[in-house]
Amino acid sequence: MPYQEGALSRLAELMRRVNSSTDTEVILEEIARGVVDVLGYGVAAIARLDGDTLVMTNVAGPPEVVAEILHRRTPANQILDEFRQADKWGILRFVPAGRMSEERLRAAWIPDLETADDDPEAWHPQHALYAPLYAASGELLGNMAVDLPRDNRMPSQAERELLEMFVVQAGVALSNAREHERLTERVRLDRMIASVAGSGTQSSLSQTLASAATAIEESLGTVQAWVRTFPIDAQGRELGAGSPLPFAVEHEVPELREDLLSQVVLNPLPGLVEIGVDDVASALLPASRKPLQEVMRAVGARRAVVCPLVSLDELVGYAILGFESRTRSLSPRETDAVLEVGRLLGQIVRASRVLETEQRLVQELRELARYRSELIATISHELKTPLTAILGHAELVADRHPDLTSIDAIIRNAQRLAHLVANLLHYSRVQGRRETVRRAVDLVELCEASVDLLGIRAGQAGVALSFRSTTDGPVVVFGDPEELARVVDNMVDNAVKYTREGGSVEVTMQVTDDEVVVEVADTGMGISPADQQHVFSAFHRSTNPNALSIPGTGLGLPIAERIAESHGGTLGVTSELGVGSTFRFTLPLRSARDATG
Repeated sequence: MPYQEGALSRLAELMRRVNSSTDTEVILEEIARGVVDVLGYGVAAIARLDGDTLVMTNVAGPPEVVAEILHRRTPANQILDEFRQADKWGILRFVPAGRMSEERLRAAWIPDLETADDDPEAWHPQHALYAPLYAASGELLGNMAVDLPRDNRMPSQAERELLEMFVVQAGVALSNAREHERLTERVRLDRMIASVAGSGTQSSLSQTLASAATAIEESLGTVQAWVRTFPIDAQGRELGAGSPLPFAVEHEVPELREDLLSQVVLNPLPGLVEIGVDDVASALLPASRKPLQEVMRAVGARRAVVCPLVSLDELVGYAILGFESRTRSLSPRETDAVLEVGRLLGQIVRASRVLETEQRLVQELRELARYRSELIATISHELKTPLTAILGHAELVADRHPDLTSIDAIIRNAQRLAHLVANLLHYSRVQGRRETVRRAVDLVELCEASVDLLGIRAGQAGVALSFRSTTDGPVVVFGDPEELARVVDNMVDNAVKYTREGGSVEVTMQVTDDEVVVEVADTGMGISPADQQHVFSAFHRSTNPNALSIPGTGLGLPIAERIAESHGGTLGVTSELGVGSTFRFTLPLRSARDATG
C-alpha cells in the first residue's frame, strides 16, 4: 500500500534523526506528526514521565485538540492501571470501550464520533490505544496515545506493526534524551559540589557561604537559596548568605534551629525536609512551618527543601532551597548532591569556627602576655627606686657603723633583689622589642671578656674555666654588643654556678661557612629531661633540690633565648643529669650589607 511505503520511508528518516540529533523535542514532534500524517491517525500524543506524573509534551492533530491536551498532567499510576486492564497488542495496549473507569473517562479526551454499535471493526469513541515507552533497562520513560485511526476502523495487524515501529523510535528518542539528561545532570551536580568544596579555600566564611549559595542556585534553578550558620560558642558569630537575594534579617527563622536540633538528636545524619507554601502541617517542622512559609511567600517560592548542616553530630547551620514551582521535586541524584553539599558545608563551617576560636584565643593570649609584660615593667620600676634608696642608706650605715654585722645581710639581699628587678625590666624589654640597633661585634672578644670576668668567681669556687676558638683572629657578627654579651655571660655564669668544686667549664667557638657556634660545656649537676622541656620558660626553676639551693630568678635563659632569636640565631641545650650540660649558641655570619639591608 502506498501509505505503508511512505511510512517506511518516514521511519528510515526518523531512525537517522533519532541516532544523530540531540533535539529530542523536535524528534518527538516529528514522530507524533508522522503517526498522523503517514499512518492516518487523527490524534497522536506523547507524554514524558516527570517524577510520578506523565506530562503531555507533544501532540499532533487538530489545533483545538492540541490546545486542549498539550501540557496535560496525569498521574502515572492511572495510566499504569489502564495498562493492566488493557489487551496486549504486542508492545501496544488496547483498552476497549466500557473497561475504563468513569473517573478516568471524565479526565480523558473523548472524540466526538458516531459509530455503529453492531460493527465490531468500527472505532468506538471510548476506545483507547496506548504504547508505553520504556528504556532498554525496563525503566518507564513515557507513553504514546493515539486515537481516531484511519477511516475510524480498528487498525489491522499490519497497521499496528507500523505504529509499533514509530513507538520504538519514540522510546529510543526518550531513552537517548534521558541518558543525555543524566549526563548533563551529573556534570551540573558535580560542578556544584566542586564549587562548594572549592569555596572552603576563600579568605572568610562569609565569602564561602555566598559562593556556596550561588552555586546551589545556579545548579538547581532555585528561586532563592540561603545558607545560615550558628556559632559554636557564646562568642561566635552567626552568618548568613543568599542568592540571588542576600541574606537579610527578614529571612531569619529562629524556630528552624529548634526543629532541626530535634532531628539531629534523633538521627545524627538527618535527611532533607520538604515543605509547601500552603502546607497546613509539618511533622518535622512544627515550630518553624508558619514563619518559614512567610519567608517563602516573600521571595515567591512555592516549595522549599531544608538541608541541615551537621558536623560531628552537631548542628552548625542549615541551607534552604526555594523553588518557584510547587511540583518541582529533586531527583535522587539531586537529593544525594544536596546532602553532600550539606556535609561539605558542615565541615567547612566547623573548621572555620575552630580556626576562629583558635585565633581569638591566640589574640587573648597575646593580650595577656602584653599585660604581663606591662605589669612586670610597672612593678619593676616601682621597686627600683625604693631599692636604690635602701641600698644607698644601708651602705651609708655600714660605713659609719662597721661593727653592725646585720647590715651586710641587708645589703646582700637588697643587691639580690635589685638584680631580680633588673632582670625583670630587661625581660619586659626583650619581650616587646622586635628590632635592635646592630653593628659589627667581635664574638671572640666577647667570649674572652666573659671568661675573664667570671674567672675570679670560678677560681674561688674551685672550677676550671677556659676558652678555645677553632679559628685564628676575630669572628665578626652584626648585632647589639651588650645583648650578645649578656647571652654569653649568662651561659658561662650558669655553668660556673651549677658546677661543683673540682669540675670544669669549657667555652669553645666554631666557625662554619654561614654561622658561628659558641658552646659552653660543664661537668656540673646536669638537667633532667623533664626540666629541659621548660629550661627556657620564664620564671622556671629546676626541680633538682641541689639546684634550687642556688639563688636564681629563672629569667636569665629566657632573656638569652629571646636575644638569640632576635639576632636570627638559636639557643639550645643538651644535658644529662649528674654528668653535665652543654649550651649551644648559634649566630649567622652576615656581611655589613646584609646587616643594613
